[in-house]
Amino acid sequence: MEEKSFFGGTAYLGMPHNEEFKKLVFEGIDKYGTNFGASRNNNVTLDVFAMAEEEAARRSGAEDSIIVSSGYMAAQLVIQHFSEKVRFLYAPDTHPALWLGQPSPPKISFNEWSEQALDLLKNSEEPILLITNSLNNLFPEIYGFEWLNEIDSNRKVTLLVDDSHGLGITGKNGEGVYPRIPKLQNLETIVIASMAKAIGVDAGVILGSKEILNELRTSPVYAGASPPAPGMLFAYCKASAIYSQELEKLRDNMKFFTGYIGGEKNISYLKEFPVYLLDNARAGEYLSSKGILISSFAYPDPTGKALNRVVLNSRHTKEQMRKLAESVVLLNKKY
Repeated sequence: MEEKSFFGGTAYLGMPHNEEFKKLVFEGIDKYGTNFGASRNNNVTLDVFAMAEEEAARRSGAEDSIIVSSGYMAAQLVIQHFSEKVRFLYAPDTHPALWLGQPSPPKISFNEWSEQALDLLKNSEEPILLITNSLNNLFPEIYGFEWLNEIDSNRKVTLLVDDSHGLGITGKNGEGVYPRIPKLQNLETIVIASMAKAIGVDAGVILGSKEILNELRTSPVYAGASPPAPGMLFAYCKASAIYSQELEKLRDNMKFFTGYIGGEKNISYLKEFPVYLLDNARAGEYLSSKGILISSFAYPDPTGKALNRVVLNSRHTKEQMRKLAESVVLLNKKY
């Protein structure tokens, strides 16, 4: 039976099967062991945690970073820290990892939400935490943050951005959203992300100022949680050249694939992001019959219609992408 090609998931840089990266992971395990099951606040710790946090801050352009066991932990550490201090204002399609309880993110566009946020900040003095994703990976859209410049300079506000699908692949060198957010005296910016996607490390990162991150380090949530596997963080620290190489491959793949499907109808995509939304209910079944598996499931409503999405990564070959593109063209002609 012919092996199917897989165009789904979130391993945009192909790190789980990168041989050079795996060697670094094994080297890190030999040096630090498979895990370190003690609190980050313990009087005895490992140097690799501080090394990884310095590296994460350097790559993103942030003043400081905290690395914890998962993207969910990163989100909840921030959310719980602010839960009794400020009013939360959720943007549309905000990831559930950022939720406290059962909020109802608005069913409007990001631009409409940003306008509403500006109105609220103008007409209210209560402390506000703006909570949003950096992009929408389901219906490809990268959000802009220039509107934050319109906030009155005397109005202090905190912004929390989830960059889980951008970190490692957006920005000039994969630095993610952090440098794109305006640097304003009245704006406290915090960016969180899962490192388990493009970065290929089972961990979560928080980026921000030293002042706010030092506050987060005093949290019982931070103190009580075990840290990520140190061997993986060792590999992350040593893999800067690997990430750059794989990002270049990914961008070459995106250019190659869009060269084939650029004129096709019923397909939505951004040239900066490796996800392609197919507006055809039969896409998942049809492509599977051609030996191609894509992301095809109902989300966020499990009872709704399936979202059919092609996800490219740096490991895809030209032969695989050519076959996919030809199949998408045939799909559109047939249905």
